[in-house]
Amino acid sequence: MDMHSLERFEGPSRYAGNELNAIHKDWEGRFRVALSYPDLYEVGMSSHGIQILYHLLNTIDSVVVERVFAPFHDLEAWLREHGVPLFSLESRQPLGSFDVIAFSLGTELTYTNLLNMLDLAKLPVRSEDRSEWPIVIAGGSCTFNPEPMSAFVDAFGIGDGEDLFPEIVRNLAASRAAGVGHHDALETLARDVEGVYVPSLYKTRPALNEAPYVVAEPISSELPATVHKRVVESLDDAFAPVAPIVPYRELVHDRGVIELFRGCVRGCRFCEAGISYRPTRERSLASIQKQLEQLVANTGYEEVGLLSLSSTDYSDLPGLVRLVRAYREKHKVAISFPSLRMENFPGYLADEIKQTREGSLTFAIEAGSQRLRDVINKNITEESIFETLRTVFGKGWHLVKFYFMFGLPTETEQDLDAMVDLVSRIYTFGKGFRRDIAINLSINPFVPRPDTPFQWCAQDTPESYDAKIDHLRKGFRALKGKLHVEFGDPRISFLEGFLSRGDRRVCNVIETAWKNGAKFDAWREYFKFDVWQLAIAASGLDAADFLYRSIPLHDELPWQVIDSGVSTDFLREEYLSAEKSKRLSTCRETGCHACGIQEYLNPCPTSALINATSP
Repeated sequence: MDMHSLERFEGPSRYAGNELNAIHKDWEGRFRVALSYPDLYEVGMSSHGIQILYHLLNTIDSVVVERVFAPFHDLEAWLREHGVPLFSLESRQPLGSFDVIAFSLGTELTYTNLLNMLDLAKLPVRSEDRSEWPIVIAGGSCTFNPEPMSAFVDAFGIGDGEDLFPEIVRNLAASRAAGVGHHDALETLARDVEGVYVPSLYKTRPALNEAPYVVAEPISSELPATVHKRVVESLDDAFAPVAPIVPYRELVHDRGVIELFRGCVRGCRFCEAGISYRPTRERSLASIQKQLEQLVANTGYEEVGLLSLSSTDYSDLPGLVRLVRAYREKHKVAISFPSLRMENFPGYLADEIKQTREGSLTFAIEAGSQRLRDVINKNITEESIFETLRTVFGKGWHLVKFYFMFGLPTETEQDLDAMVDLVSRIYTFGKGFRRDIAINLSINPFVPRPDTPFQWCAQDTPESYDAKIDHLRKGFRALKGKLHVEFGDPRISFLEGFLSRGDRRVCNVIETAWKNGAKFDAWREYFKFDVWQLAIAASGLDAADFLYRSIPLHDELPWQVIDSGVSTDFLREEYLSAEKSKRLSTCRETGCHACGIQEYLNPCPTSALINATSP
């Protein structure tokens, strides 16, 4: 398909390729990897992980890496009508002509898109029906419970990809060069590379104690009973893309990116990322400055975002602000801090952000009552909330956005009322600073995630969530016209919970839903809840087994085949602390809590971080 042919499709630049800093290699004699993101180009190209792996793997001379994204409906229809297989951006080669197709799975809502892309590539969607190369692999945060996608993906890479995926590629390239077949190459990969899970080499059995799941165990003693995630020890020594691809079209996150640190010290009990990205590893100020200079020179970006789960937890925040301020003043480049916390938001940071952003600030409070914030280990007091808002409003911001959740464990109607009351008091407080105060709320249903202290908790039904939305809407009526409130869709949260907590039998549900038209499930306008309901009903599975019941603390779980780095004993202790509304301080404040990550890196780098004093 030539460039002119693309003009007939919506957003033709999604498929054009040839962007600044894209890499083109000769295929002759090289091992071929298709780096795939199962969503639209503007979503996939916003992924920092995609940029890392694309440029890192292309540094291997014997490897060629190209990109492919989920086509939108109009291009998909054209491909199917004309019998043209899905192709890569760089060379327009059919996806099936690569040696490896590597998917990034950052959300369960892209699962059906992965199947659709394999089908568009004219490949069988199920692993058992593929006996020849290419090999389909996947990485990303969703792989900490790989079982729901185990029928479709040949191998999962678990954990940090900078060390793991080059090793996977080199291992598979050696097998390919030696003429090893598909199945034998996967056996070699699973045996020789730590952090790799090959589902076909693990059989399932019913969970013990009559738990309503099936769990996986290896068919051979040569395979690990539990696959341990890979952990990059030092961000300063890890690969970072300083010449990322600069797209033609606006992305979801359209700016340069520097990873400030990986992991989080906070320990919120609902947060899967806070577990899977442990331990916290920071990038040094010298490394940040060097990357900043190279990134801007190589891209021309006028904004750079400092990526982290909590920017304000950087140990030398004053030094970081001084660095950012000096660079901004010299080069006129905006540098953003996208993840802010209310309990440690200093005035000097507010001053710096004010220089580059006049729009809004966003904070995650999560729960309205102090009791419920203690349950979820969200260490924010009302005093810190209003102290931060005194700084924010006093510095001149008039628009502030807050994230809340509902349906949290132990939540009562009083907790919902406390959310309404807190927001009302925040609005009144803000009006004391300026008349045009504006507050946006994003209120989302809670989903109990694997590898968190709340993995044993029940999830509310969509009907229960709907009732709570009605209750909150009534509560906010007194503030009508003063707030903008958005609620997450309980039906989408249902699907997230079902897929994230599922076992291997859920594969049949995903395939059935895809065959019946489920695609782009993360996009509200294309989400088809009825299709998923019918697929679950046809499977004979009871969604209540995965979602609507509390799980006994010692039951076997579908995702226990993967070690997230945090021990189950620690998660149980945190669950019991939540029941008592007992908070756990950060290990930077009180020392190591022995969460289990020290089995990977000892001493754990999180506890070694020391806060600098304010300037």
